[in-house]
Amino acid sequence: MPDPECHIRFDNNPYGVYLAGQTLAGQVELRLTDVLSVIGISLRLDGLTEIEWSEVVESPAAGQSVGRKTTRYHGQQTLLNSTSFLCGSSVGPVRDLPVGTHTYHFSCELPAHLPTSFEGYHARIRYTAKVSLHRTKARTDPIGQTSFTVLRHLNLNEHGEVLVLPTKSELTKVFCCGPCSSEPLYISAQIARCGYIPGQTIVMKIDAVNRSRTRVTEFRVKLIQKLCYTSQHPTVVTHADALVVAESRCSGVTSGEVVKHQQNLLIPALPPTYTDGSPIFSINYELEVEARVTGPNISPRLAMPITIGTIALEATVPKEKLKPLTKPSWDPFSSQHHTDIIGTRIPIANIARRSQTGPDDLPNGSSNVRLHYVVHRNGAELADEK
Repeated sequence: MPDPECHIRFDNNPYGVYLAGQTLAGQVELRLTDVLSVIGISLRLDGLTEIEWSEVVESPAAGQSVGRKTTRYHGQQTLLNSTSFLCGSSVGPVRDLPVGTHTYHFSCELPAHLPTSFEGYHARIRYTAKVSLHRTKARTDPIGQTSFTVLRHLNLNEHGEVLVLPTKSELTKVFCCGPCSSEPLYISAQIARCGYIPGQTIVMKIDAVNRSRTRVTEFRVKLIQKLCYTSQHPTVVTHADALVVAESRCSGVTSGEVVKHQQNLLIPALPPTYTDGSPIFSINYELEVEARVTGPNISPRLAMPITIGTIALEATVPKEKLKPLTKPSWDPFSSQHHTDIIGTRIPIANIARRSQTGPDDLPNGSSNVRLHYVVHRNGAELADEK
């Protein structure tokens, strides 16, 4: 006997889009052309985070040519698993459903912690509703399935004042080394705040002073989505992807020139930052400024992390927090000691990181780049440092 025709519909929500914490309601419609004998009809709501990628490793075998081994890394986290019976139960007596149309209503409150649906090359966050026939205690046949979308609000106003404060990143680059070293190239980038939502425009101010002999052909401002996956099988391995989701370009700076730019970058539709709900998958964002240079030199980059949410910042920075610093401004070419956090940029690579990178593992060409991450703080904090 063929399976009955099954339709799953959501009430007043034809596209099946829900906020986390909302009530998902709808109806299941079965159209029977023959009498159907079942002990129950169930509706199951599923939510899963799934990650998967493969790596090919070449390993020489003794007395043989180089061999290749492909390893598949994967992991899964259950976000939602709710089963309710529309008719009967999983153990009840057999009942006969007559020919015709049978309509069953359902309602389920979605947990407030559910993350936003996501579809990527190595990761997926999916939600489905599945109808099954329980013909006997040991036999269950799925007859209908549909997907629905969950959106989780990320209110930027609930993540502290740090998202409201302006942030500045500075870089000094010396090309070559030793007696052949040039005068430095100085670049700084500043944004008014660190929290945004899709549809807003990021306004970035770029200052550059080029005392080197190397010409910067252009500046590229990029919004980068950083995806991190942690497998569960066959071993625990971390894998990372960095995707450019928006980009803006402007002219560079020639040798001996000083320039100031203001670049606007429109944020496209993106899932919010997601770092607190899954041990196997996370989403972060950062702004990167790349100075494209001529010749064989490595193009210097500087980056600033930002948070993408769904509810925009409402508060503005109080005036007392915007008072100028009493300390003298930082001269990138003076001999003074650097008091800000200084680090070496390590480019993101799509490789598994099985162990922590040591200081001797830094990539070539990174040692002559100094990054200065400056977060503007309030007056009380500055007073404590004096």
